Amino acid sequence: MTGPEPQWHVAECLLPGLSRATAERLGRRVRQEIAAPPGSRVSYLGSLLMPEDEVLLCLFAGPEAEVRAVSERAGLPFERILTCVGLGWRAGTGDGPGEDENSR
Repeated sequence: MTGPEPQWHVAECLLPGLSRATAERLGRRVRQEIAAPPGSRVSYLGSLLMPEDEVLLCLFAGPEAEVRAVSERAGLPFERILTCVGLGWRAGTGDGPGEDENSR
C-alpha cells in the first residue's frame, strides 16, 4: 500500500422501525449536507442497512470531528461514531468493495 490509509468512520444508527426508504432518505440528507459547504474534507461512502436489527451503518471518509459535525447537521440519528479500517476495499476511491490483493 502506498501513502497513508484513509480515515474511515462509521456512524452507527439504531432506529426503531427503520426501513429502506428511511435509510435512503438519510443518505440523501447526508449527501446534501456534504455538498453544501464547498471544500468539505468528508466523503459519504454509503451505508449498510440491517433491517431485521433496525441498524444503519453509514460509512464516511474524513476526520472524525468533521464526520460528527456533518452527521449532526444532516440530522443523522447516530448512537456513536466509530473509527474503522477497510479490509478488501479499494481504499481512497469511495467505490466500496473491490478487489483485494489475493483476487488479482
